[in-house]
Amino acid sequence: MSELSKFSPQTRVAIYNRVSTEKKVQMANETCQSLIYAGIDVQLTTGQEHFSLEPNDQTNIDSMFTAVTLGATQYPYHSDGAQCKMYSAVDIVTLYVAYKTFVTKQTTYCNFLKIWVNRETDKDVLAGITYGSELPSDLNAEMEEILTAAAAEIQAIIGKMQQTMEA
Repeated sequence: MSELSKFSPQTRVAIYNRVSTEKKVQMANETCQSLIYAGIDVQLTTGQEHFSLEPNDQTNIDSMFTAVTLGATQYPYHSDGAQCKMYSAVDIVTLYVAYKTFVTKQTTYCNFLKIWVNRETDKDVLAGITYGSELPSDLNAEMEEILTAAAAEIQAIIGKMQQTMEA
């Protein structure tokens, strides 16, 4: 006899839905993390390069960006599988903006996907939710608002940096 058979049909449905929700949340977290860690292709002044975004990579890119904000005109680093070389401040800022934009987009989408999963009551809809699914319109609008604000903040930072460099 199944452990679930001792529960009422309504309780069994609730347990099934909770387990399904937990699995969907776990899927969202794992997929988001995998996509981020896989990295991004970035068009630099020297051509396109691929950069992984494992936690240590993110820390390294943040450190390079900090060095540029403090006045560095170049900094050593390497793209995936490539030899270490000096990257210009322009390329470091380009890489930083691409990385922050990508991570912000993925983590924000993941957050709203989990909100959807946790509020969804239709088991068929829940079963069809995957990473990359189009969000319901209310959640999508909130996500787009946040991403637009985040992009504006990044551009404001870059604008201030350019003013400082020109002064």
